[in-house]
Amino acid sequence: MKKNWLYQVRIRVDTELSDSLRANQLTGTSGIIFSLASQYGLRPVCTYDAFRGYCLEAEANKLEDFPLYEWTKNTIENPEKIEKHKKSFAFYKEDKQIYEEDLAKSFYEKLKPLLEENKIQELNLIDSNPANNPQPPTKQ
Repeated sequence: MKKNWLYQVRIRVDTELSDSLRANQLTGTSGIIFSLASQYGLRPVCTYDAFRGYCLEAEANKLEDFPLYEWTKNTIENPEKIEKHKKSFAFYKEDKQIYEEDLAKSFYEKLKPLLEENKIQELNLIDSNPANNPQPPTKQ
């Protein structure tokens, strides 16, 4: 039986474009990305900002209810990883991090010209199959 995995589109951008996307600027390449994303009911979410939000939520609640808190907190406090994750964006559908394959693949194709024109550095289509993705660290 074929599994119906869900998908996510991710991009990596330079610092200038990251700053524009994080500031919701609707001009230039960031404007193109926001426009394309909205056509699919998607929105770009900076990985660093998502990690930071997760930590703030955990700190406002019970840390034991947030199994990735320590790993995430260490990540957003590491200068090299901060730089990396501020340039990484995932596209969410409303608050859902993963969505239907057809939607993800169609949106991915719309973003390809930006990669080909070197306006973005990376473009990835990620599925939810655990065998294809790094797994969270286990507590020891």
